[in-house]
Amino acid sequence: MVLILFFRSLLFSLYFYISVIVFTLFFVILSPFIGLKKRYGLTSRFITTLLIVLRFLCQIDWKVYGNILSKKPIIIASNHQGIWESFYLQTLANPLTTIIKKELIYIPFFGWALNLLNPIKINRSKKLQSAKKVIESGAEKIRNGFSILLFPEGTRKNPGNEVGKFARSAADLAIKNNVDLIPIYHDSGLYWKNKKFIKFPGTVKVIIGAPIQGKNSSEMTKNLEDWMNKKASMSTE
Repeated sequence: MVLILFFRSLLFSLYFYISVIVFTLFFVILSPFIGLKKRYGLTSRFITTLLIVLRFLCQIDWKVYGNILSKKPIIIASNHQGIWESFYLQTLANPLTTIIKKELIYIPFFGWALNLLNPIKINRSKKLQSAKKVIESGAEKIRNGFSILLFPEGTRKNPGNEVGKFARSAADLAIKNNVDLIPIYHDSGLYWKNKKFIKFPGTVKVIIGAPIQGKNSSEMTKNLEDWMNKKASMSTE
């Protein structure tokens, strides 16, 4: 069984790296001739194809509970367990921008294409400066019609019955720009484990909640954490 899982994971890894190189080269060449929002559309289609191949080769499927009804820009706040959600969640809104470590843009091929999507780049060692940049750049993105994806935990956590401590950036953005804060909980770390080569078959549960409410960012962040912890504890029962 382990040998089969290894072989399936190897095939996916080969597809993943080859397809990323081919797509990013095509993307870098094409980007000067298309607008930013069209670049996001191309990226979304590439990710969708990648996840379909993952489902076929590694038998990692997903089931979504709930949906995003708003056609206006939103803030998406998700728990963070691994790589799967970093891909999948980018397909839920278009155009959508992410917040990344600035070091990622220096990765050959992948980083070059990522930089052409004009994400919000932060230096995680400078927390106050980074938080300020997220608020300022995020507000500009929202004014231009972009939704924003955040992982308030900051770092990836192993699946469990609790999530990590949340930063207030998602709530600050939602309140200051008068947009919905949409919570999403998933358990993808059970199948595509963080920093592990072998992928395990199964169905990722993705739960999309109603907009989180709160009279200020502290209360909204607490309500977001409570919602996440409730979903996390339910998933381990």
